[in-house]
Amino acid sequence: PVQFEQVLLNLCLNARDAIGEQGTIRLRTGHVAAMGHCASCSARLDAMSRWVVFEVTDDGTGMSREVIDRMFEPFFTTKDVGRGTGMGLAMVHGIVHDHGGHLQVRSMPGQGSTFRVLLPAGELPAAQAESPAGAAPPPASPRPLRGRVLLVEDEPNVGGFMQELMSGWGLQVVLERDPLHAARRLTAPDQPFDLLLTDQTMPGMTGLALARHATHQRPGLPVLLYTGNASDIGEHELAACGVSHQLRKPIEAGSLRRLLADLLGAHEAARP
Repeated sequence: PVQFEQVLLNLCLNARDAIGEQGTIRLRTGHVAAMGHCASCSARLDAMSRWVVFEVTDDGTGMSREVIDRMFEPFFTTKDVGRGTGMGLAMVHGIVHDHGGHLQVRSMPGQGSTFRVLLPAGELPAAQAESPAGAAPPPASPRPLRGRVLLVEDEPNVGGFMQELMSGWGLQVVLERDPLHAARRLTAPDQPFDLLLTDQTMPGMTGLALARHATHQRPGLPVLLYTGNASDIGEHELAACGVSHQLRKPIEAGSLRRLLADLLGAHEAARP
């Protein structure tokens, strides 16, 4: 429910900005057999599948083809400075695809926009429909993650987005924007953490240096490092600093969640 609210809120805020001082925003829900392609991952949609759909439509300024092609990229925005972070639609993409869904967009300059969110339809209750013999059960919803994560990111917009995303998965996320402050947290015995997630390029201390410090202070603590220049860091250097895995920017939400689930599960199992 919290993630659904995040998706709906981001789409409605974008629609509000598109209509300006006067206009209309319409919300619609229903069931459809969707055709075409996903606007954010380009996957072809199976017309035989049943989807639950909700749409946010506005009669605002609309978008050009060039904007539609780039709007799900992290940090891409057409809004004035201070009006948007460029992370809203990236978050929508991550949440929807993490639940097996897709996105479709219709828009033209001066003719408004429609954002359609497609989510896999659940099975009907037995009283309403009988499942075919041997039919596979519906896919289970992802289990909430559990653990306390130290997130180190000096960019406020990125840090806020990452904290909100992981908190929605059930994690307790402690955000530090200063890696030196994070290092002091790792030294303090009254600060329990199950995983460290850090950016590489930060003022005062790199993510690798922080990872090395964490490994010295807390042997066995899983460390995830993300960077936009992964080619500069070799596997031996990562291993020497205690980095469990390295991620490239922009981070794909589904991959991050799977890694977190694996590392947190292994860390919990290794405890005495």
